[in-house]
Amino acid sequence: MKKLYLGLITLMFTVSFTFPIWAAQTDRGTETVKEFVSEINSSDDNEGYESWNDVDIVYGYELFDSDLQTVLGDLYYLKNNNNNEGYVIVDTSGANVLEFSSGIPAYDTAAETLNIENSSSVKYLYVNAMPAIVNEDTYLNLNLLGEVKETVGIGSDVIPFYNPNPQSGNCIVGAISNLLWFWGGNGYSALTSNMSFKDVENKVDSLINAEGGYANKNIPNTIKKYVKNKSSSYSVSVNNKWNPSFSNVKSETNSRPCLLGFAVGSPYSKNEGHMTVCVGTRSAKSGQFCKLMDGWSSQVVEKQWGSYNDFMSKVRMSK
Repeated sequence: MKKLYLGLITLMFTVSFTFPIWAAQTDRGTETVKEFVSEINSSDDNEGYESWNDVDIVYGYELFDSDLQTVLGDLYYLKNNNNNEGYVIVDTSGANVLEFSSGIPAYDTAAETLNIENSSSVKYLYVNAMPAIVNEDTYLNLNLLGEVKETVGIGSDVIPFYNPNPQSGNCIVGAISNLLWFWGGNGYSALTSNMSFKDVENKVDSLINAEGGYANKNIPNTIKKYVKNKSSSYSVSVNNKWNPSFSNVKSETNSRPCLLGFAVGSPYSKNEGHMTVCVGTRSAKSGQFCKLMDGWSSQVVEKQWGSYNDFMSKVRMSK
């Protein structure tokens, strides 16, 4: 089976919403999308894509990297009687499918909500396979539903919504620290104010060892005590769940990241477990995938979902 990099699973809409063509559509890209749609239609596993039996392929727009110059791919709409039936993203060669969905692209949902009109000052980004929009001098980081989760002025360094940090020691400590680092940069600045990532790790390491050591059961109290120590105006709920389903993780990460465990025998190790922060999910013919800040990379990475995903922790901040 040809390896596919799966698409965002977005809400199912039937809204007619089309952007004008701005980029250089390629015959190769159109043909790749046509062949891919045919492959989906002929598959026995095409649930949710039945409407693709009779669609027109309409070019959408280019997708850029965070430098705003490098083109990473092109988005094509699938339409039936002018109704959107989904989209497919191909890489710059036009030969490989990067992402597909039967829903509306996150870019379109955000643009419609914010009344963003296409112009030379608008660019659509695909940073670490996550959506973002640059509108004039503003960089808008989006979640998978097209909601704006961060606004960055272009005058400053353009940074991705998620800023993964490699762990320096234990993976549970690293994962908790990456999660707190995320919240510190997204509305809860007191969590990481005047601290380096290593400082956060050191504090988390001290707290979890005071709770009894590096174990999943000690995660809730560790996070709660860290937050309480940093600000009395913040509240946090932490709920561990063993043997979560893929839909559990998908539902949670549609709104916020969560901790996700990989047991022994996962892609990370045959001999020991590993803790990560999951920031999103994807589904494809080749399987289900999780987008991760895994403590090993400074970028969001993807790993396939499996029975080794035996643990998640829902961490919800409020004021």
